[in-house]
Amino acid sequence: MGLILKGKEQVRRVLGLNDTPHRTALAFALGVFIAFSPLLGFHFILAIISAWLFRLNRVAILFGAFVNNPWTFTPITLSSTWFGIELCCKAREIPPINWENVTFSNMAVQLKSYFFPFVLGSTLLGAFFSVIAYFLMLWMIAQYRRVKKPEPANSSSPS
Repeated sequence: MGLILKGKEQVRRVLGLNDTPHRTALAFALGVFIAFSPLLGFHFILAIISAWLFRLNRVAILFGAFVNNPWTFTPITLSSTWFGIELCCKAREIPPINWENVTFSNMAVQLKSYFFPFVLGSTLLGAFFSVIAYFLMLWMIAQYRRVKKPEPANSSSPS
């Protein structure tokens, strides 16, 4: 329950950022693109550098980058690889991974044929989902700010 409350608080924090809705949504979308990046293990660093380089909000970009987390890592990686294989490698046969003989030393040799499809698929899916994330975040910010709009002070009419 505490994790859900923390998640809701982070969403409220991003939605209520003191930045324009466009810039907040843009930062979030760039974070989602980074989440799909094939540079596994560097998402946090890429997000911080991108926030600094493009002068975007760090909270929003990190929120988007953490779309890739321990619960989503496997589906993102597998769907990216599958999508890349469907796009470029359907004609040529990619050898299956021999899981019984995978060792740390021969892992790179066995995964080599999956590298290009993974990079292609993750880049294209990242671009696709970042566009969706931009418009979704823009809509969410508009809804949040409409509901949280401060009430105008009741001005008493001079008598």
